[in-house]
Amino acid sequence: MNKTLKVRFVQTVCLSLFFVLVSGILRVQASSADIVISSDQDSYSKGDYVDIYIDIEAEVFPGDFEGYLLYPSEMLEYVSGPELASGGEGVIKLNDSVTSSSRNDRRYSLRFRALGTGEAKISFRDTPELYEFEEGYLMSVSVSEMTVKIESSKSASADNSLAVLKISPGTLAPEFSKTVSVYETTVKEDVEKLIVSAAATDTNATIEVSGNQKLEIGENRIEIKVTAENGESKTYVIKCIREGETQGSENNSGDRQETGNSTEEKPENPDNDQDSRENQILKNGISAIEDGGKTKLYINNEYELVTDTTGIEIPEGYKKTSMVIDGVSIPVYFSEDADTYMLLLLKNTNGEISLYNYDRTEKTIQKYLGKSTETTVKHVMTDSIEALELANSYEKSLSTLTLIIAVLSGISMALLIVVIRMALKSKGDGNDL
Repeated sequence: MNKTLKVRFVQTVCLSLFFVLVSGILRVQASSADIVISSDQDSYSKGDYVDIYIDIEAEVFPGDFEGYLLYPSEMLEYVSGPELASGGEGVIKLNDSVTSSSRNDRRYSLRFRALGTGEAKISFRDTPELYEFEEGYLMSVSVSEMTVKIESSKSASADNSLAVLKISPGTLAPEFSKTVSVYETTVKEDVEKLIVSAAATDTNATIEVSGNQKLEIGENRIEIKVTAENGESKTYVIKCIREGETQGSENNSGDRQETGNSTEEKPENPDNDQDSRENQILKNGISAIEDGGKTKLYINNEYELVTDTTGIEIPEGYKKTSMVIDGVSIPVYFSEDADTYMLLLLKNTNGEISLYNYDRTEKTIQKYLGKSTETTVKHVMTDSIEALELANSYEKSLSTLTLIIAVLSGISMALLIVVIRMALKSKGDGNDL
């Protein structure tokens, strides 16, 4: 009888260890979730509101969530969303801290307005971070993306003509007419840039000027592209001849240097090393041109520089200075506490004047919404470090759990062998009787 009780006791212990082992194995397997981006329809008209949905479907209750949603700012304008969403100008940050959860699914709704025509791709930058609500473990996530088509509205104007086209210095030949698309002009050798002033017949049309930044000796081609409200474009061309001897003439090269009219680039000035470093930081991230007496900046989108700060409150702690970009001096505002960022006073293509926060490291820009926005941007790297530390902690816990499971497996096997031997021995003793 005692042997039977011992056998049952050992069997109970083995079963308990077995269930602990199985539970541990199931715990090791990370829970997964699907994140799907969708909309009510596949195509919209220019000017329509576009509702974008972010749906999360998980195996367990989802907890904290963080991700960066990307969209083309020249085609979509961010209008509204939940409080956990912040940003604009092409990037929306979703940062949801969950205090309770009773469902395995979740939805975030964001509203945009269609500005331009074409296909707008909406996707996440990198893989969003999603954690289990109960245990806090990082979940395995699969992410989708989507594209919405934006078409011209039926009432959109097709007028892509110019009402005004002027140049300085010089005159156009023939005289400007909206039906004439090719012109010629001649300027003196000392003119390095042609100022072009243009206005579209339709106020909803957009204008792009190219080729007038640096005039070479000889013929130059300047293009004025007019895009109508419905997306159709027309290009006006100015053939500008800059007088002067062609570069590479050996006979007069020395004379040009003596008279100070050298066409060669001046050697670098050591005193401008700081400006050179600043320009190197901004290389390929921001460019500036002067067009018709206005300064335009290109940072993923086109902006107009605003110098009149009347009615604009510059945040405390920011100091005004200037920076040379592509040969153009622009006013900027730097903070001693966050020298990675600078503020610019700009007007976007919709005519809205705002302060913009430019990240010189990431080469991204967004509207300045106060210290909270700046703090959010400033701590992105800190959040990433914390996520990495959490992942490392999870890996250490996983290693420890694996070791415990291995030990428990060994003990279970040993006890199982003991049970089998006791059972055999008990059977042998019974035969002896």
